Amino acid sequence: MPDVSFVATFYNKADFIPNVTQAIFAQKDLGDCEYIFVDDGSTDDSLAILQDCARGHENVKIISQKNAGPALATNVAIDAVTKPFIKFCDGDDILHPRATIELYKALEQFDVGLAWSLGEVVPANSDKMTAPDLPLSDDVPSLLKNPIERALKMAFFNLTCVLARTDTVRSAGACDPRIFVQDYSFALRLAHLTDFVLVPSILNWCPTIENPENRASQMGEGSQCLHDLNAALAYFILDHPDMDSTVRTKMFQRAAGRAWKWAKRQENATYFSKDFMRYLGAKLAPNFGNVFERTIATCASFHPERGIRIPRQSDG
Repeated sequence: MPDVSFVATFYNKADFIPNVTQAIFAQKDLGDCEYIFVDDGSTDDSLAILQDCARGHENVKIISQKNAGPALATNVAIDAVTKPFIKFCDGDDILHPRATIELYKALEQFDVGLAWSLGEVVPANSDKMTAPDLPLSDDVPSLLKNPIERALKMAFFNLTCVLARTDTVRSAGACDPRIFVQDYSFALRLAHLTDFVLVPSILNWCPTIENPENRASQMGEGSQCLHDLNAALAYFILDHPDMDSTVRTKMFQRAAGRAWKWAKRQENATYFSKDFMRYLGAKLAPNFGNVFERTIATCASFHPERGIRIPRQSDG
């Protein structure tokens, strides 16, 4: 049975914490586990509720810090991990009782660094938010080789879907600390080091959005998430100067296209705008000049005045 570190971060999730932690503590067929919970500067009763829910359970570490955002909070938790596997869980998501063990079996079967599952969005008052032991899919896990190619097209998962080897996570550098939202940079960094395996069962449930201010993906009317997707691509290009030029070109073009579509739709940008010119340049001359600088420049299309947050120690 695997020894697992459970990592969960919370920001103003008071209403969800009892069910979230109960589902984590109820994971089946595991070995010696530890539980690392980070309260990321909540202004509601999250910390007190978290402390109350942890009573009576062993190997629980609660870290309270000034609000820094999900990427930095997740990295703080990862730094505290001592077990060989990490199971992630967002602050309002619910794990199926067999989520961790099913991911572990696939991870070991294919000898990769990361396994991920399917998830389902449900109403916050759904019975599934109490972690029912529902039947799993009969479909078998499937190996995804060279996951960086798929990562260029879409985000794989939120971290609740993931079980990963601790040494792989640390070798990859965990979440990019220069970026506020954690999921995409984490996927890119691990995709550079290991193949992935998909467990095609619904192993977690995420509630529909009740308070957009408490969901990073909805900050700035959705611009935060899109900004951070582009920033993750830009910093990945910066950190891997020897990457295949075809992959680098696809990353730059993907970022420029995303920025132009947003600017056209949300800002009424025209074909004479900087947004379109960046997109046109990415199509016609993708390898001209400094590709990192050209990619990070696409982040301006999401307009910081919408409330874009960038971690404190960011250099960009």
